[in-house]
Amino acid sequence: MKQINNFDNSRLHNQEDFNFLTRVRDLAVALLTLETDKAMVDSFTAAVSAYDAALKQSDKNSYTAALNEADAKADKRWSAAYAYCKAMMEHPVGSVSAVAVKVVGIFQKYGVLTTLGLDEEYGRYSNLMQDLTALTDEEVTALSLAEWIEAMDSAVAQVSVLRADKTKEDSTRQVGIVKDTRTAADAAYKSLVQRVNALVIVNGEAPYADFIDQLNVMIADAQALLASRETKAAKKREKETDAAE
Repeated sequence: MKQINNFDNSRLHNQEDFNFLTRVRDLAVALLTLETDKAMVDSFTAAVSAYDAALKQSDKNSYTAALNEADAKADKRWSAAYAYCKAMMEHPVGSVSAVAVKVVGIFQKYGVLTTLGLDEEYGRYSNLMQDLTALTDEEVTALSLAEWIEAMDSAVAQVSVLRADKTKEDSTRQVGIVKDTRTAADAAYKSLVQRVNALVIVNGEAPYADFIDQLNVMIADAQALLASRETKAAKKREKETDAAE
């Protein structure tokens, strides 16, 4: 007698689990078409839809707009300061020109920051600011750099604060609404499996054979994914152990 195979989908990552449950939902809608199946299919579909909405909501963050604005401001200050120092390389006073050449070299050491992702950009930006603040008072005065450095430092600090706030909000949503809706969707999946397996015993295989066969293939694919991940993790642990000995 056909039965849906046991599968602990709790070991899947959030997006993997959602993809698995979405495929099961689509399969259920297509193949579980008896009038007596409608309630369980609708219940499962509703749980998956709630999980979907939670995942989409977790992608939205109240700090995103402010962070983008602060990043644009930091980019503008970097660009303006760099352009200013490059222009000062042509200063008619040789000592001033020499300082400008040194400072431009510092800028160029870290590349064009405005084209990078946030992690790399602000890692380099932070290092740039450390180098600029390490300039002597005489060098800073020669180029009138104090206000430029202060403005850039302020912009970087604002980005740092907003990134931390955004990360905290993302974390809260991940732990909260996504976790709750995933738990409910996983429970709905288990309920669907139990009900279909019971209906096979009561009504026979015919109405559920295609659904069971195809779902078992999906389960096998997911189990293979988990097995592959565990194998890679075991090899990594083995390498780390060998390296430590």
